[in-house]
Amino acid sequence: MKSIVNILLVATALILPDYACKAAELKRKSLTPTEQKSYLSKRTSGGMMGPFASYSSLLYALNDVVIHSKDDAINKTALSSPFPDFYKPTWEELFDTIARQTKSAWTYDPKRDFWIFAAPPKPLCFELTLAEGWQPHNEGLYIGYQPSIAPVGMDVYILGHYSSTNKDEDAALFIGVREAIAVRFAKPFPKNVSRKDMTEETIGNLRALHFKATGPTGIIWQQWVVVDSEMAFAIVSAIKPEHEKQILPDVLKMVASFKVLSSAGGTKQEVAPNCRDKE
Repeated sequence: MKSIVNILLVATALILPDYACKAAELKRKSLTPTEQKSYLSKRTSGGMMGPFASYSSLLYALNDVVIHSKDDAINKTALSSPFPDFYKPTWEELFDTIARQTKSAWTYDPKRDFWIFAAPPKPLCFELTLAEGWQPHNEGLYIGYQPSIAPVGMDVYILGHYSSTNKDEDAALFIGVREAIAVRFAKPFPKNVSRKDMTEETIGNLRALHFKATGPTGIIWQQWVVVDSEMAFAIVSAIKPEHEKQILPDVLKMVASFKVLSSAGGTKQEVAPNCRDKE
């Protein structure tokens, strides 16, 4: 019976996001700064689905947590989970990846007990040296880099912040995260791909899992997955054989220049916007 009730709650939230949001405003207790910090450190499911507006209703129905935005572009952004199945992110880590994907930043509104997502986004958490003639474009989940002679060239996926309850377990966690993400990205190629099909390469001072394959249409696929400063990234490249001589040298130079910024991590706004006035 309980599972049926949960299904009905989820269905109602997905169908009626506006109603769920209005219902959430009723008699909610504000969190003190100490309570906010404690809550954000708790762990939850890493599953994400649908556009922001529907997902916000799902969180309310299942967890009594309200994420909210007045920005139409944010509300329509489709979300997808970057987290491996074995990992349960903290609420702060979940909010961070939602903010990255919606190109926003988040803060807490104590008046309504809402977590508000709004522009502008925080700066990127990595840097690289852009090859001459290439143009970057921010897609939220990833930053695309396009050469002048092809529609795609290289993308950098920002795949979440990771932590363990015991710092002694960090190294093993980061290795597991790196491997899980690398296998996930490589799955569309060899069906039974695994860690043994990959090699370790050095990118600057980072160790990356590298994989290369040729797709069914002849596209040359390469990927480098790294975890640094508790952040995971996948750098991917897709090149037609006839463009390899022109594009690949630029890709390799940009990959070699990739650097995670020491300030990488949260997308929480340091100074809350006037959400009481704006919302």
